[in-house]
Amino acid sequence: MNDFKLPIITEPQIPPKVLTMDEYLEFVDFNLQNTFDRAAYEKWKELLSVNVRFSLE
Repeated sequence: MNDFKLPIITEPQIPPKVLTMDEYLEFVDFNLQNTFDRAAYEKWKELLSVNVRFSLE
């Protein structure tokens, strides 16, 4: 059960670069342009909508 061979990191870790707000907005914009599928989103949104009339009688 304890046969895991996990890596042991002994070197000091380099902290991630702190982004400015402009760099962060550029990053978010880039990801939206390259990873967001608008057609799939519109299809999913249409599937979630209810288009059947409802009344309490």
